[in-house]
Parts: sequence; C-alpha cells; structure tokens
Amino acid sequence: MDSRHHSTESFERYLGSHVPVDLPIHGTPTTSVFIRPSKPELGVRIEIDPSAYIPDTGLNNIVTRPAVHRGRPHLEVVVVETSLFRAAYPVLCSTADRVQLDGMEPAAALRETLSDLTSLLREAESISMEREIGLMGELLTLRGLIASLGGPAAVEAWRGPNGEEHDFGLPDADVEVKTTISERRAHWIESFTQLQPSAGRPLWLLSHQLTGTGTEFGWTLAELIDEVASTLTGRTHDEYRVKVSKTGWREAHALRIRSRWERRQESAAFEVTSRFPRLAPEALQRAGFAVDRFIQVRYRIDLDGIASPDVIPAAIIAALGS
Repeated sequence: MDSRHHSTESFERYLGSHVPVDLPIHGTPTTSVFIRPSKPELGVRIEIDPSAYIPDTGLNNIVTRPAVHRGRPHLEVVVVETSLFRAAYPVLCSTADRVQLDGMEPAAALRETLSDLTSLLREAESISMEREIGLMGELLTLRGLIASLGGPAAVEAWRGPNGEEHDFGLPDADVEVKTTISERRAHWIESFTQLQPSAGRPLWLLSHQLTGTGTEFGWTLAELIDEVASTLTGRTHDEYRVKVSKTGWREAHALRIRSRWERRQESAAFEVTSRFPRLAPEALQRAGFAVDRFIQVRYRIDLDGIASPDVIPAAIIAALGS
C-alpha cells in the first residue's frame, strides 16, 4: 500500500484490536475507512452532495447506505461479512482513490471497482453469442425510447436486467424484445409467460434482425453500450450502467467480443393478441392438456410474412429505434 493508506499489516493490527477505528484518507472529498467490530462492519465513508445518487451494489456482503457524519452527508460502502474484511480492505481503498485522485463520482467509482473485482473472479472471459445478440436488441430498443421518452423514463422502463416478466414496461404497454441473426424473422420463446400479456395491459413483441458487417459499419456490443451511455447523465447514467452489469456484461469482455452488427432489415412490431402465433396456457388447458406438467417450454416462431398492425402506438414506433 502507498503512503495514502495504512499498510496491510497496520490494518491487521487495527482489526485485531476489536475496538472501533476511523482511518482518514487524506484528500478531497473527506474520506475514511472505518471498522466497527461490534456490528461487525468494515466500510469506507465518502462525503457526497446531499442530492447524490446512492447506488445499489446488488451484492449480499457489500452494501451501500446514506449516512450523516459530523453534520455532513456521506455515502458508506460497507462489508458485513467478517471473513471478507482482509480481502475487502484494498477494494475500499481503491474506491477512495478513484474518487479523490481520479475525480470520479462515488457511485461511478464503486461501480468500476466492483466491476474490476468481479472480472478478476469470473471464470468466464466472455458472454455467449446468444446473449450478445439479445442485449444488442434491447439496447437498440432502449436507444429509441430514450429519444422519445427521455433518459430517466426509458431507463426506468427497462425491466429485462431485473429478471421481470417482460423486457420493457411502458406507461401504456409491455414490450418483449426478440433479436435474431437468421435470414428469416424467427425467434425463440423461452416460456409460456414470455408472450403472456399482463391483465389489462397490451403486450407488443419487437423483432430485430441483425447481420454481421465488416470493420467499417455497424456496432460492436461495447460501442452500442457506450453510445447509449453517452446520452445519459447523473443518476440515470449510473442506473443504466448497473442494469448493463446485471445482464452479465463486463468491461473486460470488450477485448474479446469484436463482432460488428447492423440491421438486416427494418425492425418490426407485433401486438400479441389471440391470433398471434404462441403457446397460450389457457388455450392448452381448454384443449385438455395438463399445463402444470410442462416443466420447461422453449419453442421457435416464424414471423416472416406477418404484417405489422396498421396502427402502432407512438411509443412502440419509437422503441423500434430505426
């Protein structure tokens, strides 16, 4: 450790004393590492603006919270698992360095530090092509919605990374995004519920067809991620980055995933009605099938030649992102 931080040996002595300790890290903004053995907690405390965004790590053993220390608002990043304290200490110091030395916002500094740590721990060096293509389609949709709804509303509407039933929840409709590199507009459906409209809300399927390009056209996944990020600011930008991270994307993947993609043809929108080609649980039940016996369902639909509706809501047109 450098002169800005206590050495590992010094930290070990403080940890072994079993008394509360605050270890200031000199710089701006005011920052310190703290140890609270009675909790037990190890954390870094960074002074922030009262309106600053408090990010969620999405982890069980490293949490964030707002705090007031000496009358000033702070962000606390806290490790709550004792067995991780020694390994976590350099991570907390790295977060402080990004804020004080690199001038990063605390939320962004934490995200980058955890991303680096996660990249070191992950066995997989990449993501599957299927996931790459699927994320491309969701980002094209998000980009279109940002231009129409504005960044905050569009990012909030992006539900896919949170594991919700449909990829986007707009004010007046839900949206499921499907992307293929096939010459036909054919898509895999992963469950009964994926094309099941929620009660009282229309469901639209957005179909993107992509094709590989040379080195001068289209986008890599990393380029599209950064392009969307460049249209966002502040808390919305941080929320977007968190959601991208939840999809499994890591910055280190950009070195390996270099394929470039562009639209094979214009994207299309289809309302999922009773006439739409899908396996509907209610229809199967009426036909006498024991739907609860289907443990896993995956099927492919071909939408080639099916015309989009004559009237498409403006938000859905924007979501096509053409």
